[in-house]
Amino acid sequence: MKKNFTLFWILLILPLFLYSQNDKDFILTLSQDTLYGKVQFSPLEENISFRHKGKKTNFHVSTLTYFGINRNGKTKVYKILTNHWKEYIYVEVLTEGKLNLYYYDTKYNERYKNSDPYRYYIGNAEINPIRVTPRSYRYILEKIFIDRSSLLTQLSNYADVPRIIKQYNQL
Repeated sequence: MKKNFTLFWILLILPLFLYSQNDKDFILTLSQDTLYGKVQFSPLEENISFRHKGKKTNFHVSTLTYFGINRNGKTKVYKILTNHWKEYIYVEVLTEGKLNLYYYDTKYNERYKNSDPYRYYIGNAEINPIRVTPRSYRYILEKIFIDRSSLLTQLSNYADVPRIIKQYNQL
């Protein structure tokens, strides 16, 4: 009887706990700790401000793996990468699987002032994320999809890259 009573309370309280995590931002530290709270960051800074249980803490990007921002019921997950200039950059996770695809908004980086408004980064366990531009995407994907040429025939422009990567991950 006590077992059923305890199980009943766990089942009653668990959904409330899970609901309380909805609509909250999160960070995932290098030690795999997930903390829920409120994230504030600027793509121009290497520190992320995090409010957790009423306390504000700053995390340097080198101590984080991922973080998520929930706004208006939609969560965007970000990962921290190092670009080829050895700068930390925040990239939005578009898909992860056999191949990972990240979106980088270049408008905050002075080096891209007269360049494309965004870049993709592609990587996996064997390939560190590499920058993919509107000029290089076809060449890079040809090298990655040597055994999947049917996917390449569906690739007509740079905007198709996320769709093709998602299809590849579903194979």
